[in-house]
Amino acid sequence: MPSASTKTLSALLAVAVLVAGVLPVAAGDRDGKHRGTKRWSWLEGTVWYVPTGNLSATMTSADSDAVVPLRDQTVYTIDGYADGYYWGVSRAQLLDPGDPASVPPDSDPTCNRMVASVTPEGTLNVSFTPKEGTNGSRVTGIGNMRRRRGEWVMQLQMTTGDVFQVTHWAYMRACPKRGQCDLPAIDATAKEFVDACR
Repeated sequence: MPSASTKTLSALLAVAVLVAGVLPVAAGDRDGKHRGTKRWSWLEGTVWYVPTGNLSATMTSADSDAVVPLRDQTVYTIDGYADGYYWGVSRAQLLDPGDPASVPPDSDPTCNRMVASVTPEGTLNVSFTPKEGTNGSRVTGIGNMRRRRGEWVMQLQMTTGDVFQVTHWAYMRACPKRGQCDLPAIDATAKEFVDACR
């Protein structure tokens, strides 16, 4: 027959196993949101852009040691969402840092179709493929959903190009659901900018 101390030890081990099975989920779900793929369904219908503080990008070449500073404004709309995947249309414009603070939208837009996956934990993998008849090359961005100043942002990193490579990271922000969403560095709203790719 087991002693009292053996029974106590067994009970403690049983509690430890139960706690170990519960804590990782509870600790990881700091905002209390649903941990399944429905967690990010609110992304559908949103528009995302690069804020002023994250416009900086670099261009390098396989034939040179030079690192060329650029500014990169990327905007995309999320037109649909299902089971941890979202898709839409994207437009990007590279700018010289010496350009005025706000420039007219380029008449030859870099337009992409976008498809992405987002895990319940918020890990992102975003693919941009040039639309037929537009310039540009395929881009893959990786990152995470993050909380900054009380709002969700998409922390993304990407590199694109073959001989010339553009590298950029940003905390992409969502436009407000109502009202105008003016873009830094571009003389247009986010909707006007991306609608050129429709």
